[in-house]
Amino acid sequence: MRSGSVRGLLPGALLLLLALATPRPAEAQISLVEGEEFRLGIGGYLRSVTGVHDAGYDLPVGDRRSAFNSEVLRLEWSARLGDRVHVEVHDRVQARVSTTTGGLGSPVAGIGVSAVPGRAVDLASQWIDDERLQLWHDVDRLAVTVYTPAADVTVGRQAVTWGMAQLFPVADLWSRFSPYELDTEQKPGVDAVRALAYPADGLEVDAVVADRGDQDDVSAGVRATLGLPSGDVYLAGGRLWNEALAVAGASWLLQSVKLRAEAAAGRDLDTDRWLDPRATLGADWLRGQITLSGELHFNGAGARGPTGYLDQLRSETFARGESYYLGRWYAGVAASWTPDRAERWRLGGSALLNLEDGSGALSPVLTWDVGAATTVSLGGLITAGETPRFVAPVPRLRSEYGTYGDLGYTRLSIYF
Repeated sequence: MRSGSVRGLLPGALLLLLALATPRPAEAQISLVEGEEFRLGIGGYLRSVTGVHDAGYDLPVGDRRSAFNSEVLRLEWSARLGDRVHVEVHDRVQARVSTTTGGLGSPVAGIGVSAVPGRAVDLASQWIDDERLQLWHDVDRLAVTVYTPAADVTVGRQAVTWGMAQLFPVADLWSRFSPYELDTEQKPGVDAVRALAYPADGLEVDAVVADRGDQDDVSAGVRATLGLPSGDVYLAGGRLWNEALAVAGASWLLQSVKLRAEAAAGRDLDTDRWLDPRATLGADWLRGQITLSGELHFNGAGARGPTGYLDQLRSETFARGESYYLGRWYAGVAASWTPDRAERWRLGGSALLNLEDGSGALSPVLTWDVGAATTVSLGGLITAGETPRFVAPVPRLRSEYGTYGDLGYTRLSIYF
């Protein structure tokens, strides 16, 4: 399920904190059947987020301030047949309720708002679809993995992740989280055939053929990663929708600092022209209970300034989830501190800056692991930037983060 009005609300700062600042507590799947040749287990989680949103300006339709609640129950089924076959099935029930009916200032965030990968087979069912209440079910994993001496082959709906970037991914071609997604434990599954092979020491070859919902959009790519004593280097290429794409990345560890660089260049096969590249430079610092990351990003798929933001929101690139950022030049930092050695408390934060329009977003979050595989979080989003002007026939967006307003939320996660 996707909502265009929702996806234009909260920037990537919220994604980073929801996905990274709350590590999942260690837990084992519940074993339902345990035998020498067959094992069946189940795990999952229940997550609830409640928040209040202030747009920061009066809206032509709807309230400036509103409240929302989103829920997700995910069941993760896993079966193993001997040592060669593994089956994975995840199904979710999701709910979302809001005091608004949608629009530019809608505060609804976090459940089912990532762009769903194109799928020829639809395994989702809408139970309730009202203006303020949505309830639906979907199957987000349905895959069989066969382990062979030549390669590990997975067929079906699965998670595929490429790349090293945290805030500004450029190589994660198959599916990405929206910055407005609550269910960030598992990324959206893509229907694909994937083969992982290890032809030599330190060399991994990853080949993917993915369904995009139409036979003309079938995508395929191959990535080769070489592990080095102090880092990794990879090269990848393939066809993504209507683009021929080449991607390269490298990381290097210097004592407690890790340096990263990635770039993607594409050619539009329909118009036979080169597209502007996407690139991210990053560095990570880990010392004791403190982690710090910084990234500089060029988003070649973005608009050239605020006058193009509305067109970017309507573009195929944005609709398909290739990029959730509107502009071109960005900088971001993220930090995490665990004050106690038991790691029961975690204070996280991130700051993102659109370097072209000068707007930014700050997102603090405090998480408490209360035990019994349960975490409670308190967080917020504070933005700065020029707010929109509502003039006929369409509103004028004068900055990216100035459009999103401020948000406070609480989150409860229970794992099993």
